[in-house]
Amino acid sequence: MAESLARNRYESGGIPLASRALSHVKNVDKIAGISGSRLQSAVSEMAYQATLVLYDAGKLAHAERTGMLALELAHRAADTGAEAHAMESLSRVALYRGDAARAIMYARRGLNLPDLPPSRAASLAMRLGRSLARIPENSVAARDTLDRALNVDGLSPFTEAVIVGDVAIGLSRLGRYDEAGALLRRAADDIGEYSPLFRAQYIGRQVQTAIKAADPGLAADRIALLTRAVPFVSSARVNKRVADILRESAKWQNIPEVREARQHLAMVSSESPIS
Repeated sequence: MAESLARNRYESGGIPLASRALSHVKNVDKIAGISGSRLQSAVSEMAYQATLVLYDAGKLAHAERTGMLALELAHRAADTGAEAHAMESLSRVALYRGDAARAIMYARRGLNLPDLPPSRAASLAMRLGRSLARIPENSVAARDTLDRALNVDGLSPFTEAVIVGDVAIGLSRLGRYDEAGALLRRAADDIGEYSPLFRAQYIGRQVQTAIKAADPGLAADRIALLTRAVPFVSSARVNKRVADILRESAKWQNIPEVREARQHLAMVSSESPIS
């Protein structure tokens, strides 16, 4: 079930999977006293994947509760890898809800776990760096932590692309627009064969970075690319990003290439507000 949720989320986004994820979690709740470390670890991993589905579908309260279930089961199983997964998901949800302090706390707790595999260490360092970047006085620590995530060795091509893209988002938050834009382009190119969802997210972030950098030509080019990516995914986060891009780029409505790109994006978008 965990593998199915992950595979389908990568391909299509969280919205079509939300009811299935909630059903899986409700069925877990019906099982009294899940025992045995192997079963506890497996259910924790399923709850972790359900958390990410619900997060992408915009069901943030459900996502947080499911992340806590994943953490509880991982702790009972004494499975530090599963605990790291759960901490990463809870940090992700907290940051999306605007609670940077809570996001920092979960990421730090995860990084303090022993014997983390490289993928989890990189992901948690990235989460910590992105969370620190939300607080201006932590900008130096944020940059150092993002660099640490970017320099972890031994990652799979998929994980490396994700780390590159998400580190770039943190760098954009720090005002490093040229560097962020280059990394986002690399991530979008590298992730395409694995996940249409992630590709759409990173292209959308490229647009927003170009807007922050006051580069209407690049923004128009990336909006056109995003327009071709959006129809293939069903994600509340992508929908929200599209709505944000249409609002943020309205100041360039009188620039012909931006106006045309915005019109095409608006035609394919399906806004779905985060709840």
